Order: sequence, then C-alpha cells, then structure tokens
Amino acid sequence: MIEIPLFKDNTGIDVTNIDLNNTLKKLEAEKCDILYVHSSLSFGVPNPKLKKKEILQAIVDVLLSLEVKTICMPTFTFSFCNELPYDPAISCSKMGALNEFFRKQPNAIRSLDPLMSVAMIGEDKDLVRGIGHNSCGANSTFDKIRHRDNVKFLFLGPKIGDCLTYMHYLEWLYSVNYRYERNFIGNVVVNGISTIEEYNLFVRYNSVVPNAASYEYEQRMYDNGTANIAVFGDGTISIVDKENATKEYKKCLDIDPYFFVDFQDNIFSKDKTFILEKEMIAM
Repeated sequence: MIEIPLFKDNTGIDVTNIDLNNTLKKLEAEKCDILYVHSSLSFGVPNPKLKKKEILQAIVDVLLSLEVKTICMPTFTFSFCNELPYDPAISCSKMGALNEFFRKQPNAIRSLDPLMSVAMIGEDKDLVRGIGHNSCGANSTFDKIRHRDNVKFLFLGPKIGDCLTYMHYLEWLYSVNYRYERNFIGNVVVNGISTIEEYNLFVRYNSVVPNAASYEYEQRMYDNGTANIAVFGDGTISIVDKENATKEYKKCLDIDPYFFVDFQDNIFSKDKTFILEKEMIAM
C-alpha cells in the first residue's frame, strides 16, 4: 500500500492511509464477517493536494483491504418522510460524503428502501435484497443483521452515541412504548419505472425527545471493555460488535424503559402528530 497523506491534524502531523489501516487493525476491525460503517471523517484538514474523491477512494481502499466478507454503509434518505421520490441509482445519501461515495462504487449494491437504504460490497447480498417494507423492523437490513454472526459496527469519526442506528431496531425488537409504526407513501423509481409504495418507520411520538443517554450507553461499553476506541488525527475511531451492543442496550432498557428519552413538559402522550418542519435526516 503506497502511503497517502489524507489529513493534517491540529499539531501539523499528517494522517495517512497507512495510519488508518494500522488503527483499524489495532481495533481488530478485520475480524468479522460483516462490518457496518458509520462515518463523519472529522480527522483534520483534508490534504489540499488531493481531490475530495481521491481522499474518499483511499479510505474505501483501506476498508476493502481488510478483506472483510461484507462491508455495509447506511445510505439513508428518508425520501418518503421528506415527500420525495426514491431512486436507488441517484437519490443522495444523507449519511456523509464517504457513505455517498461508497454507494456509487461500481460493485456496490443498494437496497430499495426509500427511508433507510443500505449499500454493501461483498458476499452477503441478501442483506440488501429482498427486504420488507418495515425500514427498521421485520425483514429490514437490521433484522437480517440480527440473524447474522460475527457482525461489528465501526465509527469513522462519529461517536457510537451519535449514530448507532441499530439501537432503534433494538427499540422495535423490545417493543418500547414511546415509538410507533408510521406509514409513509411515495414513489420508488427503478430504471425509469415509477411505482407507488408504502413503507413504515418506527418513529417517536410527538411528545418524546431523545436525551443524552446514548453517550452513557457508549461509555458503559468502553468501561466494561466491550467497545473500543482509538484516537485518530483530530478525531476518534470506535468499534463494537453486535452481540455486546445488543446486550448493553437491553441492560439500559431494563434499568429504565425510558432510559434513552425524555418527554416534553414531562408528560408522555401518544401524540402521532407528524409535522415536517425541516428535512428529516434521522429517526
């Protein structure tokens, strides 16, 4: 692997693709069959001598060099929630530049889910094919992941508490009462052919707001050694396997079924009002 400076950290030190590879190996990111990657790339100032796509390609190349059987990235659009059509070939991901670049790779396959699509490269194509119409529940990509062995979640930049979307699948799995399944209708366009489809999403009631407990959940896993984190440039890279992420999340819900949420005016009401005040980019 030819060394490529990707970022410069706040001390003036170059952060390279070799550094990234070494950090991922230190975290044992290669020791899994499915690697599900969240990203934000907050590692320093991008190398001005490289085009953006060259930096992104170098990062993708490092990930592929791990030789994990299947690599997945969320390419969520929440298209129907935002009253937009969904075309897996052209609908842009809201999950960051790396995820958008990854889904455009010639060997990547993207799911038809107009709310929470996933792109993958590798062997387990069933993760994104033949999915159901419940974006975060039965027969979703997350549901298929639950039934797979040796899965890890990798966070290139963001914290686990920022964006482990699998947590919301676990909320569905454990039937939390502060979310409900809401139907969304829109157009899915494939090869120029448009069809009207209906998908549902496990959304919070209008009175329910997330609190900061997802970071407590993250810290609990660092403290008990089930998740690991490494400094990388100006940011961090962290990783946790599916089994430990699931067990710790269930422990939090067992402590308090409302561990991860608060209520407006301290009143829990099952208000299903859904108002689109700005573009929806998260659950």
